[in-house]
Amino acid sequence: MHILKIPDSIVINLIYYLGLKDILALGDSHTRLRDLVYKSPEVWNDGNLLFPIGDKSITDKFIQRVIPRITRHYGILELRMIELPLTWSGYLMIFDQFAHSVNRIEIKTNLDELKKLVHHLTIFAGNLAILQQNNKIPITFRQYAFDDEEEYSLALADSNYLGQRTLHNLNDQFACMKLDDPPFERLHDFRIVTTTCTNASNEATTMRQLELLASFLSGRPITINTHHNIPGSPIPTAFNSNKRQRENDQSTSSSKHSRHFSPQRQESLPLPSYSSFA
Repeated sequence: MHILKIPDSIVINLIYYLGLKDILALGDSHTRLRDLVYKSPEVWNDGNLLFPIGDKSITDKFIQRVIPRITRHYGILELRMIELPLTWSGYLMIFDQFAHSVNRIEIKTNLDELKKLVHHLTIFAGNLAILQQNNKIPITFRQYAFDDEEEYSLALADSNYLGQRTLHNLNDQFACMKLDDPPFERLHDFRIVTTTCTNASNEATTMRQLELLASFLSGRPITINTHHNIPGSPIPTAFNSNKRQRENDQSTSSSKHSRHFSPQRQESLPLPSYSSFA
């Protein structure tokens, strides 16, 4: 039977047994299959599928080409970006697509790249604060990634860094500010592991800055988890324990090629509404 004659529900079940490259190839093979691949939340709700650990093909160019094809929905709850060759721009393009739905982010990268990400997130967050203060439409992660960075840096400088005089001081001030519409509306867990770190003090400062940014951009207190248990295996949680149990139960499937259902999204508690920052 030709695959185009198979019902969508069965095709989606078959997709669970494919890896990322095979899924992308399937989506490129026919218009109907492209719509099915990129518009079906069920395809992408496995946190380990979208960014295979250590995959050197997951570059900024790959993110720019593939990620915008995936329809925005609330199916993707976790982002695991472990030892990928991404720059700050690639991370921001990923955030642009999935920030509204994720409740957990895990990143493992070198300290230099993490510092660059923190730097650009600080400028991005500062511009969000300025725009909110002036009752203007907020920028998106994608806008910042593609626009001229200098434009946003100058906007902050012209505001005297919101009265804080330096970018560093502005980062500390985020603890006293609140966004009316934070981009990471469901985030509650942020985990970071750095590689090639030779300066513990430098790393601690960067983590503190990222913690303040994550809290500001999510509208809730976020504590950065820096436990070094993110390598190639998933962090032990109820989610992953249940998934492993399901994998053990499906003993007839191939361990090399199979991928299994992720649990249905659980309803999140409603977020508090925030007034304009002080």
